[in-house]
Amino acid sequence: RLKIPALIEVEANHGLQALDSIVFPTNLGMGCTFNPELYNRIMETVGKEIRLSGNHIGFVTHLDIARDPRWGRTEEFFSEDPYLTSKFSESGVKGIKNGGALACCKHYCATGDGIGGINTAEVNIGKRELHDIHLPAVESAVKAGADIIMAAYNTVDGIPCHMNKYLLRDVLRDELGFDGIVLSDGFGVGRAINQMG
Repeated sequence: RLKIPALIEVEANHGLQALDSIVFPTNLGMGCTFNPELYNRIMETVGKEIRLSGNHIGFVTHLDIARDPRWGRTEEFFSEDPYLTSKFSESGVKGIKNGGALACCKHYCATGDGIGGINTAEVNIGKRELHDIHLPAVESAVKAGADIIMAAYNTVDGIPCHMNKYLLRDVLRDELGFDGIVLSDGFGVGRAINQMG
């Protein structure tokens, strides 16, 4: 009725996660290569597979920094280094888009810095650490043309990322100039409401 097209998303961290797709090394393995150009070519292949499979959007962890090795999803991150991560973020976004898919970059923001290495735990970082450590990869993704930014489950300094005006509007929209879609992680809005409850 509203002529809004269906956009089908798929996980694509190290290849299109579907039967008979090419499997590539995890992001942590890719980061160890120090070769963003190789990653660009890999993500272009992933973008082509997404498009050819009838899907539209690739969900890829491009924004997270590995801050605590106890965190169970560390293999999704490129590195603990903001500069290296930002280079891979830029290359990955450009690659997936060159392959013909939309790039959804996750997770915004500071997911890998949860207290005790616990997934979705509170993150206490303050503005300086936010800008010095966690935002360079976000800025690179935005400049490279990211279509979608996915909000993270965690809170940052007591406020859930899904309803954090400072992160979503002041930083992402106004400071970094992102004009694409901000997407909830699965059940993220309901979770954020419960976190504040």
